[in-house]
Amino acid sequence: MKQNQLLNLITVLVASLLFATSAFAEQSIEEMRQIEKQIQSVVSKSMPAVVAVTDGEGSGSGVIVSPDGLVLTAGHVLSHRFKDAYEVIFPNGHRLKAVALGKNLNVDAGMLKIVDGKDLPYVNLAETSTELGQWVVTLGHSGGYELGRKPPIRTGRVLGKRNHQLITDAVLIGGDSGGPLFDLNGDVIGIHSSIGDSIAENRHVTVDTFRKYWTRMKSGEVWGQLPELSKKKKKQQTKRARMGVVVNPESDRALVREVHANSPAAKAGIRVGDIITRFDNQRVENGQELIDLVKTKRPNQGFYVEIQRKGYYFSVYIVLEEFK
Repeated sequence: MKQNQLLNLITVLVASLLFATSAFAEQSIEEMRQIEKQIQSVVSKSMPAVVAVTDGEGSGSGVIVSPDGLVLTAGHVLSHRFKDAYEVIFPNGHRLKAVALGKNLNVDAGMLKIVDGKDLPYVNLAETSTELGQWVVTLGHSGGYELGRKPPIRTGRVLGKRNHQLITDAVLIGGDSGGPLFDLNGDVIGIHSSIGDSIAENRHVTVDTFRKYWTRMKSGEVWGQLPELSKKKKKQQTKRARMGVVVNPESDRALVREVHANSPAAKAGIRVGDIITRFDNQRVENGQELIDLVKTKRPNQGFYVEIQRKGYYFSVYIVLEEFK
């Protein structure tokens, strides 16, 4: 979908929201048109700086806040054990390597740095405090990056503030985590953290919180623990499985771009350049299919994986491990 089409879609969404909400009964048509123009302006100037963040196994979002490639995201997006496992994907499909810096898991805030970043698109951080009822614009790579699709645009309003979080009714789904929340000036006021009890109540780490821990995170310090990872709740969670390879989700084949040391894949003999054609007796057409298949499995499960290497096909047995 082209950006003009997206902007037209937002025009319709804004009009619908304005007419559907009684709180706007006192606003004039001209005021509604002005809000529409402001949203379009935010999207136009901010979209290039909104990136997908992937480690080859999972995907979140982030936003570039400096021309040399400093990226703000959610702390839980940076869950990979290797700091240099990350890649950011721009809306136009361009990819650059990135390194995880620090994260404060107590507030779900994190930072990355794009490797060799220079003259990159970036956005500014808001200086003013956020007001209750303020209009906001949210961007993020919902459901993961899709080639040819710009980050979906959603709008909403600030419902409240709780400690380090803003609460809004701007809809979020999986893959949005780490994406930016903008005011109508186009400045970042928050970073998407989690979905509330309903899709109309979502949580975003405030920019003030990032500023408070900026130096510690930029220096690479990691501390804290996400509330949902407390010992009591961790036992209730379903553990994720890890294979230990990096593939391109957009590729038309599951080409292995990286094999993590001492991972299940490395122990099974999988190499960079191998093409994975079958996993657990299921045909694998592309990188995303492999990622999706691994996500359905559990740690300590074993499977046969079919490999194509230099024109030859063979199978290896691999036992997945827990993703930590």
